[in-house]
Amino acid sequence: MDFTFHAGVNGSKPWVEFYPYNPSLTAGYAFMAIFGIATVVHFVLMFPYRAAYFIPFLLGGICETFGYHGRARAHNGRTDIGPWAQQQMLLLCAPPLLAASIYMTLSRLMASLAAEHHSPITPRKLTRWFVLNDVVCLLTQLAGAGVQISGDKQLMSIGLKVVVGGLIFALLVFGAFIWIVAVWHRRLAREPTPISVAEGAKWRVYVYVLYLVCGCMVVRNLVRTIEFGSPHGADVREREVYIYVFDAALMAVLMAVWCFWHPGRLIKRARRAKVAQEGVELLGK
Repeated sequence: MDFTFHAGVNGSKPWVEFYPYNPSLTAGYAFMAIFGIATVVHFVLMFPYRAAYFIPFLLGGICETFGYHGRARAHNGRTDIGPWAQQQMLLLCAPPLLAASIYMTLSRLMASLAAEHHSPITPRKLTRWFVLNDVVCLLTQLAGAGVQISGDKQLMSIGLKVVVGGLIFALLVFGAFIWIVAVWHRRLAREPTPISVAEGAKWRVYVYVLYLVCGCMVVRNLVRTIEFGSPHGADVREREVYIYVFDAALMAVLMAVWCFWHPGRLIKRARRAKVAQEGVELLGK
């Protein structure tokens, strides 16, 4: 970020300008409302779909909601560390929490379609390794953002580098995850399981939605990496519109599409189809 450090005048305390612009009050509250509503919807959907794996997703939605509340609070308060720290911490930590549910969703889709054998890595290992990597990303973002809250110029520079490292690591992890999704998808399309056949083309819709969700996360992390880590990211840092287009809007799309195409819906249908299929097999015997 392009912080402006002021040394203080006539004995006054030094201060920092955290933004090169005046954060928008309207945009901040608008996205606070959007994420708040989406989080409530996902909380409600979690029960009929028995989607406990969406708990990190809910926590991510809460972070997004109060993160944009922090940006709204920063309106006309470019030197106030409280609102800046609130939005910085929460908006950096929200995506790893959202990503944790994305990783766990794939293993559950595989199990529900009885297609675990098509995965290049077992669902158990997939969940374990990717969630573990996600925890590393989360802790890195927390550490980097936490150090920046100090207001010390040197420590803020170190914190910025930590954040960039976490973002690059998250991009690599998501690249590997998308490769696994693509391999599994291709193999299942070539050799469908009885459950996927029973679902017809519907299971493919949920896989394409998973691609969309992953794409939103990758683009967001890529733009944030440019913002924090590239000397060519000055335009991103100096114009607030970029954080709303390439972070807020993308994370809102991510949460919204899973409101309409919640993976729990497919998992619930596949579970019923599996039970019915087993019942037919028992009658046949």
